[in-house]
Amino acid sequence: MMLDKLHTIMDEACKWGNKNWGTSIRFPTPTKNFMVSSAFSSGIISSAILIYGLFFNKKWILLFGGLGIISSVFIYRQSVKND
Repeated sequence: MMLDKLHTIMDEACKWGNKNWGTSIRFPTPTKNFMVSSAFSSGIISSAILIYGLFFNKKWILLFGGLGIISSVFIYRQSVKND
């Protein structure tokens, strides 16, 4: 899955940084509940941004709100697939 691949890449980057800079950073593995709540809150905020763009006729704001809603749907679908 896409999020698993992203987690692997970030984990490898943390390992590289730990080795080369002498730090102790670990990339956390998100749980299903965290991903669902993240998708829900992102959807609410993106909807508010979309409504703002509609009321004030701002096309760029509409675009960002729409992209935010699409990303929250993507995150939610990935969290459901992890079951």
